[in-house]
Amino acid sequence: MEPDQRRFERTDNKIKRHFDRLEKTIGDDPLVVLSDFHRVYTSPATAFVKGKARFINNSLLNIFQHVRINEGKLFISDYRYHYMDSASSLIFRYDNAEHHPEIKTSPHHKHLPSCKIESANISIKKLLTEINQKIIEEIITGLN
Repeated sequence: MEPDQRRFERTDNKIKRHFDRLEKTIGDDPLVVLSDFHRVYTSPATAFVKGKARFINNSLLNIFQHVRINEGKLFISDYRYHYMDSASSLIFRYDNAEHHPEIKTSPHHKHLPSCKIESANISIKKLLTEINQKIIEEIITGLN
């Protein structure tokens, strides 16, 4: 049992399984060289995870998810996936903060270095696919 989970012995197992899958998906990615996560269980039905994943090109993905159980179902109520290059410059960030109501998909949106664009709530697998494509393109470009 996670240390912070001891305070809430009845924490819904869906939360633990969700975080386990998140960590496994990222840890199993062949381009991830290091990952680290910290879980905080704030009630039996709510928790958040903060983490980071370092990739083979030294780029970094910072992850935040706040999840809750409502009527037996798990919901990601808040998320932020901030991806940056080895110099810590933004490549992109997906989040659902409600600070861009002008975007049609609000609160879901994607930050790019020069603008914000529409975005659906992205899955971790799709996020990793996007990052992997960028890294592979970078490697191929570097070979030419």
